[in-house]
Amino acid sequence: MKRLLLISLCILALSGCEKASNQVHVRQITSFGTTVEVTLSAVSASDADQALDIIEQELNYMHEQWHAWRPSSITRLNKQLQSGQPFSVDEQLLPLLNQSKELYSKSLSYFNPAIGKLIELWGFYQDNPQITASLPPETMINQLVLSDPNMDNIVISDYEVRGTNSDIQLDFGGYAKGYGVQQLIEQLRARGITNAMVNAGGDIKVIGKRQARNWRVAIDDPYQEQPLGWLYMESGESIFSSGDYRRFFEVDGKRYHHIIDPNTGYPTEQARAATVIAHDPAVADAAATALMVAPQSDWLRIMQNMGLKHILIVTNDGTLHCDQGFAERLTLFSARKPHIIDK
Repeated sequence: MKRLLLISLCILALSGCEKASNQVHVRQITSFGTTVEVTLSAVSASDADQALDIIEQELNYMHEQWHAWRPSSITRLNKQLQSGQPFSVDEQLLPLLNQSKELYSKSLSYFNPAIGKLIELWGFYQDNPQITASLPPETMINQLVLSDPNMDNIVISDYEVRGTNSDIQLDFGGYAKGYGVQQLIEQLRARGITNAMVNAGGDIKVIGKRQARNWRVAIDDPYQEQPLGWLYMESGESIFSSGDYRRFFEVDGKRYHHIIDPNTGYPTEQARAATVIAHDPAVADAAATALMVAPQSDWLRIMQNMGLKHILIVTNDGTLHCDQGFAERLTLFSARKPHIIDK
């Protein structure tokens, strides 16, 4: 009788393990101005619920602390930087500042989160830019371009920080999401979860697998509602996109989007969309923005400087430009053939 009971308990335990290994848990959370979808695989329902509760709390905290125009740690930091006086920076913000300065340099200055005043001038410091769609005065644009606020205007010595340009206004919209996604992945790993996808409005980092196969993701097509194509992700990879179709307004039939070229003060016109595959989602996020700004002649340099695995750029004429590795992994939904940009 004891033997039968032991066998029964073992069967139940194995059944429970098998059930947990096949379970997939999904939670959608509104944050960073988008829907963040967290998917966990091969984890029990109770462990998933606990982990997802922590993720939701962390997302809410980051959204409040890093908001560009509502009162937050970033708005307070900007006031201190604009004063020109040295101050002690919050130790939680210091890694963002240090990494963003490094990425500014590696991106050949095309990723420049110090141009928040330009972004605000264009009316993108609101949830719906279309409400007050209008062009800013050209004189004000030119004034900020000549002032040239950039990440080199921020001097960091240990925990002491000082701004050297009163027009500095940090806007981590092209970087904070990626940095935040990495923090979430680290939270999951700390709880022993090794199979997960964090999808922040189409910007994704994966670890492990979804059940028995690699995570599969789709890539947005800036010209159509249906995806451009899809690919499988390797564990630890991030895929981030930037494009002129996400936040924009129209005046007299012309689209003005939120990705501003620091060199001109106007929305970029080099490309419609850029997609990056890299290990670090913060790097991928910043690189996608940089590739939207940079001319084609600098794409490969940015790829090499920032340590990117693969890049894909959709130009204004609809041409797909990517490296050979991206082309080999991408399954397109159309007959279009990408132009290979490898040397």
